[in-house]
Amino acid sequence: MRGLLRLYFNRIYNPIYDRTTATLNRYRLLQARCLAALELQSARRLLCVGLGTGSEALAALRIAPRISVSGIDFSTAALGRSRRKLERFGKVADLRLMDAADLAYAEGSFDRALCLHVLDFVPDVEAVLRGILRVLAVGGRFVLTLPSRLEGAALGASLARDEFRTALRSGRTPLGAIAEIVSRLILGLLYLPLMLRGSRRSFTRDQIQELFSRLPVSGLAVVEEKTYQDFIVSGEKGKT
Repeated sequence: MRGLLRLYFNRIYNPIYDRTTATLNRYRLLQARCLAALELQSARRLLCVGLGTGSEALAALRIAPRISVSGIDFSTAALGRSRRKLERFGKVADLRLMDAADLAYAEGSFDRALCLHVLDFVPDVEAVLRGILRVLAVGGRFVLTLPSRLEGAALGASLARDEFRTALRSGRTPLGAIAEIVSRLILGLLYLPLMLRGSRRSFTRDQIQELFSRLPVSGLAVVEEKTYQDFIVSGEKGKT
């Protein structure tokens, strides 16, 4: 199963990501909220767990050009696209092929960690969280997302409505907005294997609070992004 997921991300998900998900207004807003919660202006070293095509790493370097950014992903296609994207904009980051469940960094290597839309796919969420906290220094901030509902048609409809309203506010005609959304939805059909996978999961606010109660974390904040159907979870590594 793990091999099939890697093949899907290499051949389908990452090649279409920048033309689908990354273009969504609500995705850009979610990304901005997560980066703001990281408080990058006072950061030195950021780890992006599940780098994807490098959008978050690039955005972080634009906000705080002097920080050192490391990014890991288990997809070679993701790393390749990230490298090209960063090079195109004159940015540098340390990118490595690595599994989120086995972070090969020393304890306390980073003072910031970002993990967007990754924990939906790992079999043991708590183990990955412990790994992220291990490589964070005490007092280091983390921001991550957890799904508040199961991926499916409801998420697609929610995002399509938001895109339609956004297009109208920008001056697009209703017909033009609909045509653009339909074209994205056709390409978005390639996401169906993810939405239909048997291992999908979602979390309640209480489940998140209970999960983090077992971890060395302080200042936990859980905010729901209802349109994207995600919880944005942030906090700091406490003393163990």
